[in-house]
Amino acid sequence: MVIKMITIDNRLKVCADMVSGNGIVCDVGTDHAYLPAYLIENNKCNNVIASDINEGPLKFAQQTLLKYHFEDKIRLLKSDGLESIPSENVSDVVIAGMGGETISEIISGAEWLKNGVNLVLQPMTRAGHLRKWLYKNGYEISEEKAVVQDRFVYTVIRAFYSGFRLNIGKTAEIVGRINIETDAGMRYCQNQFFKINNIAMGLLKAGKFEDGNEYQTIAKRLTVMMEGKMNLVSDIYKYIDSLAPFSIQEKWDNSGLLTGNMNKKVSKVLVTLDITNNVADEAVEVGAELIISHHPVIFKPLYSLTENEPSCKLLKSGISAICIHTPYDVAKGGMSDILMELTGFEKTEGILEVTGQNEKPYGFGTIGLASKEYTADELAEKLKNVLDCTVVRYTDGGKPIKRAAFCTGSGGNLVEAAINADADAYITSEVKHDQWLLARQMGISLFDCGHFHTENIGMIKLCKMLAADFPNIEFVMSKVNKDPVKYVL
Repeated sequence: MVIKMITIDNRLKVCADMVSGNGIVCDVGTDHAYLPAYLIENNKCNNVIASDINEGPLKFAQQTLLKYHFEDKIRLLKSDGLESIPSENVSDVVIAGMGGETISEIISGAEWLKNGVNLVLQPMTRAGHLRKWLYKNGYEISEEKAVVQDRFVYTVIRAFYSGFRLNIGKTAEIVGRINIETDAGMRYCQNQFFKINNIAMGLLKAGKFEDGNEYQTIAKRLTVMMEGKMNLVSDIYKYIDSLAPFSIQEKWDNSGLLTGNMNKKVSKVLVTLDITNNVADEAVEVGAELIISHHPVIFKPLYSLTENEPSCKLLKSGISAICIHTPYDVAKGGMSDILMELTGFEKTEGILEVTGQNEKPYGFGTIGLASKEYTADELAEKLKNVLDCTVVRYTDGGKPIKRAAFCTGSGGNLVEAAINADADAYITSEVKHDQWLLARQMGISLFDCGHFHTENIGMIKLCKMLAADFPNIEFVMSKVNKDPVKYVL
């Protein structure tokens, strides 16, 4: 007797397409084990765990296994979310057909998902809540597809743990990374547009003008996307300015739009720590209309303009450049906060060098507390792994490390400030000989992780933030901008 090939609905088909198949796939809250059977039958993977919190669905799943003779390839487990799932060799976890809040709760209860597991998520409701939760908790959405099922339009999200915690904007929360060029993507965005527009009208009618205007702005951005229009340099400039205001840059700095013009249309952006000649050439090769860098492409006065000057290369190629130097250094959630967060410390009160005052003081460096104590050797090893450094230079202060100061870039001159802040350790770069001696004398562990490595992570995070908030623009990190220093070990 010929067994009819198993068919699954559109939602599950998109989920199946996002499965990597590199190991065991776990289908949480399985529906008759249809998805696991489809994956096995189509050679997407060799083994699947199908789980549910209740016995009933597992009995129906057992019938599917018997029908298609997959008893040796699909394992049935009763589990509350991922609580009873063995994590060994699990490469993919699929959670489909649940609410966004429930999905986020299941993920939060499984720390092992942070070890490179591919998450395929299909929320029936509260997709915005799920997106916001994922980014806030260090997960990154790498792909998102809209899918039409009966008269409804759903989304399927592919995500993984990156360690970068992002606070995404309302547009990213509402629309996600939906590809609007597909029919399903267009329908999804149209549905969201009508919802947002109605909310905006209701808020304005109620006299809540600030909130109403915010939703109107989101509706306008959705219109730009649906009409196939490109964003302008000015849109990205305004977004960056909202994160790290250009107005708070140091007097000696030169941040802002340094080449090009605000009205240039943008479809691709290159993000980098430095704009060198190689980076300028790379921008041309990848077709970027805009470069975003940390260090200014024009910093010291230019006394001549030559073809070998990076800024001249950009102008000649029609490429704009936004440079965000000290504003990103001193902003809340900026460079030092990112280094602290990735190292596993939680922000507490404290700035190493206050340089200005808006609503609150701002300046260079931050203070963080760890949930556990480190030895200097342990923290050095962790920093090397987090920053992907060739070397970490450090001196051991001789005491456990729980409270640490952080300052990215050339922060060696703030060793005394770190000591005065009662830090057990100070993580920075470009430390001088006398500063090493001072740290050793005062009993504080001091770490020099390199200028490039302590700051490049900040640009990686900015790239991810921009990609989340501008789904119709491609943001890529430079591949040619690397640590200019080489080491012999």
